[in-house]
Amino acid sequence: MKKIKTIIKSVEWEAVFWVIGLVYLFFIDPYQVQQFTICPFNNLGITFCPGCGLGRAISFFYHGDYIHSIKTHPLGIIAFILITYRIFTLSKKMFNSFHKSKEAFYG
Repeated sequence: MKKIKTIIKSVEWEAVFWVIGLVYLFFIDPYQVQQFTICPFNNLGITFCPGCGLGRAISFFYHGDYIHSIKTHPLGIIAFILITYRIFTLSKKMFNSFHKSKEAFYG
């Protein structure tokens, strides 16, 4: 039971959520018109939002359509690179934390 608590404690949940988000964007069809949005600006009727289209731009990038990716949101590819870097940084931190706790546990 203590091992499970140690593992759960050493997990970087931010990295888990970023990975889930990127996997979701990989499997959606960016060419399909999306009706649902969680954007508060769009839901309030404000047409300009600096973040809208970022997910679709990353999805276009995944599918190799770089032109549509840049047209949808110019920062989509950069956001993908930054998110990927963040995942690797958190994973490295998680790996080091897990090994330190493992050393403390086993001696």
